[in-house]
Amino acid sequence: MKVVCLVKQVPRADSIEFDVETKSLRREGVPLLLNPFDATAVAHAAAHEDAEVIAMTMGPPQAEAALRTCLALGADRCIHLSDRVFAVADTLGTSRTLALAIQKEGDVDLVVCGRKTTDSETWQVPPETAAFLGWPHVTSVVDTEVHDGVLRATRETEDGYETWEVPTPAVVSLAYGRDADGAADGRIDVWTARDLVDDVHENDKRFGQTGSPTRVLAVRDVTPERAGDRYTSLDTAVERIRALAAERGPEPTSWDKPERLGEQPSPKQYDCWTFVELVDGGPSRTSLELLAKGRELSGKLGGENVALVFGPDVSAELARHGADRVALVDGLGDYDPHVWASALRQVLLARRPHVVLIPATANGRELGPRVAGELELGMTGDCVGLNIDRAGRLIQTKPAYGGNIVSVIMGATTPQLATVRPRMFDPLEPRDVEPTVERIDVELPAPDRRRIGRKHAPARELDEAEVIVCLGSELPSEDIPRARQLAEQAGAAVGATRTVCARGDLPMNRAIGLFGRQVAPLLLVAVGVPGDVEEQTGFVKAGVVAAVNHAEAQMLGASDVGAIIHWEAAIPAFAGSLR
Repeated sequence: MKVVCLVKQVPRADSIEFDVETKSLRREGVPLLLNPFDATAVAHAAAHEDAEVIAMTMGPPQAEAALRTCLALGADRCIHLSDRVFAVADTLGTSRTLALAIQKEGDVDLVVCGRKTTDSETWQVPPETAAFLGWPHVTSVVDTEVHDGVLRATRETEDGYETWEVPTPAVVSLAYGRDADGAADGRIDVWTARDLVDDVHENDKRFGQTGSPTRVLAVRDVTPERAGDRYTSLDTAVERIRALAAERGPEPTSWDKPERLGEQPSPKQYDCWTFVELVDGGPSRTSLELLAKGRELSGKLGGENVALVFGPDVSAELARHGADRVALVDGLGDYDPHVWASALRQVLLARRPHVVLIPATANGRELGPRVAGELELGMTGDCVGLNIDRAGRLIQTKPAYGGNIVSVIMGATTPQLATVRPRMFDPLEPRDVEPTVERIDVELPAPDRRRIGRKHAPARELDEAEVIVCLGSELPSEDIPRARQLAEQAGAAVGATRTVCARGDLPMNRAIGLFGRQVAPLLLVAVGVPGDVEEQTGFVKAGVVAAVNHAEAQMLGASDVGAIIHWEAAIPAFAGSLR
């Protein structure tokens, strides 16, 4: 079995600094390493006894160091795609180049990647690469087996774990990251653009910046200011939490649409569409957040705010939350990435919406990039802000380097696609509005995989809760059940650091941090969390951070409210403080 691992060299997360004068990142002297998620991919592939493992990267000459780490992790050989024409590629340009290289290598059975890169929070490359190859893909995978040309992959979601059987060749991305260092000697082949295609010309639209439909307009430092004030009085700490929470929160939304932008209004409508995810038969909170934001964007575009639903008719609920029109596609059944991607592709080609917003959930991060790759559309993933410029282009703000730095991005293709993180906006207050519904027919392909199992481990409330309690490794395992009980009794959702989840105290889909999930509640209560960069990254976008720990804990200084109070008293008081 031949396995290609797609890897990237990234700056170390705790070494990134923003230059206020130049409004850019300081890159000189920053240590570089193998992307931790890609390190997991190489180690995972090397664990297959019968696999020939080839690590492949696209990057400048210094990226060779990351490949030597891959050799130390068990890769048999490496391919380094290095050419000036590859420079400044976005995710689509990168995926196209990687797919060409995989095709050149030939006879590949499996492509294994990390689910994202820590420098740019990019989740798109695995599905987009699969789209260019025309292969099936599975994302956020925690385990794989390959027998007789069939991949069995278990995938992590907000609701637990599901196992799929997929024919090979296929592309998978792995859910978890790990630190890796070291280096080893071995074969590293260097390929240029001319090794991938017969002709390379100036401004070749297959590679680099000219082959990339999105571009970065600006980079900004958005590191939140946390006072690091310390409290030993429970009542005083609660009072401070309430005061800060009243000042902070998601970007407000309004039923009132703004005026259309632009000096020359066009008679043509430019609509904003939201892809609506359903949970237990109703729209998810994240979908309602995007529908609320869609009213503002559609107003600036001079068009309608459209909700797109694959499944049962929930048009009345969507109209009550801001949809001008509901586009309904029936008959798709449960989520299947192949079938749903085909349906979404047909809808986009038939209706040509101007903007399409997709929740940045396990399924949304898989579905959106797949369709973007198939249609060769620009897409920005994991957005934390959205706006419209006077030319009608979608201005997208996305996190990088853990979230303290954001990139402002604009795309050149239409429809303009974006996945958006939960709790970036507030849903609208519901109103009694009569829905307008259109039904869209699509031709459904035969499924290319089958789901053979599910394990229920719900964690979706971490995307929706106003208050989250994050339990850290300074709480011993025997205290975790009691701490969780106190938090949930007070109405909070409960997550934990990677260390706590890895030792089995909570499911891994509740891990909060750079290597887990990023959350954005109004209030994050960190209990027994040491507070290293990986952990803090998980709640950069929280409105208020309160930390409960001993006086020497790093986390106290990185919070708004640092409480030197026993956790059994602090958890119920803090978690219930916003009721």
